[in-house]
Amino acid sequence: MPLWLSRSFRVLVFGAVFTALFSCSNEEVNPPAELVDFEASVKLKRLWKTSVGAGDDDLKLSLSPVMSGQQIFTLSVDGLLSALEIDTGKLLWERELDELVSGGLGLDALSLYYTTFQGQIVSIDRESGNPRWRRTLVSEAISAPASNGSTVVVQTIDGRLAAFDASEGNQRWRYDGPGSILSLRGTPTPLLTAESVITSFSNGEMLSFDLRNGSVNWKTTVGVPQGRTELERLVDPDGRPALFNERVYAVAYQGDMVALDVRSGREIWSKPVSSFNGLSVNEKHVYATLADGTVLAVNKTNSNDVWRNEKLKYRRLTTPYVFGSYVALTDYEGYLHLLSSTNGEFVARVRPDSDGIMGDMLVLDDRLYVYTRSGDVLAYQLTH
Repeated sequence: MPLWLSRSFRVLVFGAVFTALFSCSNEEVNPPAELVDFEASVKLKRLWKTSVGAGDDDLKLSLSPVMSGQQIFTLSVDGLLSALEIDTGKLLWERELDELVSGGLGLDALSLYYTTFQGQIVSIDRESGNPRWRRTLVSEAISAPASNGSTVVVQTIDGRLAAFDASEGNQRWRYDGPGSILSLRGTPTPLLTAESVITSFSNGEMLSFDLRNGSVNWKTTVGVPQGRTELERLVDPDGRPALFNERVYAVAYQGDMVALDVRSGREIWSKPVSSFNGLSVNEKHVYATLADGTVLAVNKTNSNDVWRNEKLKYRRLTTPYVFGSYVALTDYEGYLHLLSSTNGEFVARVRPDSDGIMGDMLVLDDRLYVYTRSGDVLAYQLTH
């Protein structure tokens, strides 16, 4: 096995083993909750379904699709890049990239970006699918690059953050963050604003950088390692932070949920919460799926609990997504659950794929798009 592949697979195998051990332990002591019956008050009508390759049911990567204008773009682990028409699911074009892909897609107005198991970041023209540039990273990345159209930022598995010129691919700066002996399955996709990039590291730190030169704007802590063993001291903000009205919201495993001022990093509030996933925010609430499977809504102003749904415990939930007046999330059996955003009650449920959902769901008005581990993209429309 080539060295690059060996190093990458060691990381992925370790992540898979950790997940398996954690899951088995939980299922022995706390088996996944049985799904409860309820009377659906809304419907998720399937509009279309399109196959876009082999998907990924083995490595458990998070190859999230991306959406822009009238197109959805997907990328499979074996390198099939596809562009779909958003209303019909019609395949507009596809390209065989002939390489194993490690991180999902990022995009801006001109390009798509992805990372490979060879430790490279690649820019692709989003209209034609033709390559624009390719650069070598210091190590592998299994999270998607992020771009604001001028600068592309990617975070590698060893805690390094690199910024590239979006048009030519020249490296602008690099930050060597703290490594960790033990971390969760990956790294977050950085959050970009017009002037800064915000991301977190496996030691529980969150930093904001100036996009122009990589200087640190501010640094805060989302969780402090505690305990004697490495597992007990594991504090990892693995989910992408959320930005809403000049505030950044983030959460860490065995750490805290925090609200910060985006410019200064000043803590507005903090509360002990443990989650593997990212957060979603609307005008009133912050939504999280906790490590034990509880779905939580807190007041965005003061962090007080608004509601908790504990009927999906230990079902290995994904990040929740605000979908109109509802919150959408999926579980390990591939069920998509729709909850009321005001009280957390179930309002609808469908099962796009028994193998599960890959990466982020996409929301556009009354439509929800999912990319399954079997390699299908499905579009649902909310109806009453």
